[in-house]
Amino acid sequence: VLLTVPIVWGTYAPCVRLAYNLPSVSALSTIAPNLFSVSFSAAYYFVATTALAFVSTILIPSSQEVDQGVDRAGIELGLYLFLGNCAQVLGLQTTSADAAAFLVQLTTIVVPAIEAFSKPGTLTPRTRNCCLIAFIGVAVICGADIRTTPSAATGDALIVLAAIFYSVHVVRLSSIAVDFRPVDLAFSKAKAEASFSIISVAVFAFPFFYSSPSFSYLPVVENSMKTLFSQDISILLAVVTWCGLFTCGYTIFAQSYGQRGISAASANLIYTSQPIFSAFFAALLLNEQPTPATLLGGLLILSAVVADLQDRLPAQTSSSAYDR
Repeated sequence: VLLTVPIVWGTYAPCVRLAYNLPSVSALSTIAPNLFSVSFSAAYYFVATTALAFVSTILIPSSQEVDQGVDRAGIELGLYLFLGNCAQVLGLQTTSADAAAFLVQLTTIVVPAIEAFSKPGTLTPRTRNCCLIAFIGVAVICGADIRTTPSAATGDALIVLAAIFYSVHVVRLSSIAVDFRPVDLAFSKAKAEASFSIISVAVFAFPFFYSSPSFSYLPVVENSMKTLFSQDISILLAVVTWCGLFTCGYTIFAQSYGQRGISAASANLIYTSQPIFSAFFAALLLNEQPTPATLLGGLLILSAVVADLQDRLPAQTSSSAYDR
């Protein structure tokens, strides 16, 4: 299950950049970039929460009680994911899809560092070496891409910040996931993220709509909305639906299910393959062509993932936590 997560995540940055490149969205982003970004996130969080609520209703009988403490766990994990997602979607305003995907994979080194600090002795030499190889692959891809396509320092910093929040989520999820049904935990996280996103929209909307210059933007907003509903609405709705159902809703469930019997470092090593799929989908959707550095770095990443998983997965399959 975890092997599907980086594939789906690989579509996220290209899809967001595809939305930003729409004429109507591009115009709106020039006058209220942060407000559009958080509103976009809120829209697909709503889709994800609705979908997970539906799945929860089907999979869990009404007579079966929800695990105690799952909402508290969902709020904690949802906060990490929300902060990471918010930083990433804001950073994607100025950072290319390729660069963002590579920078966010700094989790390759952050997760083992956090896990080793919090739980001494849990990081095996094999996993540590594989993480180092994978990080070298990320460095090869990231370094070459940033040199050829310079991006704003603010955007890069936001993507790195997102990587830190995602790393904390991965580490905490490996400790928490075993205690709850995956669908319960996924739904609780989605509810928390949706709630945080609504608050963020209010925070960014207040200063914009109550500042006097905002009224001068009305003609731009009017023209942008006309373009949106006449040309761009189908693409934007498709992006929001995809991000809500799959890059958000599905991956929340898949992580909650898959990380119950696997260490944070090993799980994160699987996630490290995301840039490979991001490069593929960026080429497909945005005509961004992979460079030789992307291919070399991708080979290093995949080699590290295979080397770590070939001995771990059989043992973890037999000793994984029970499925409630």
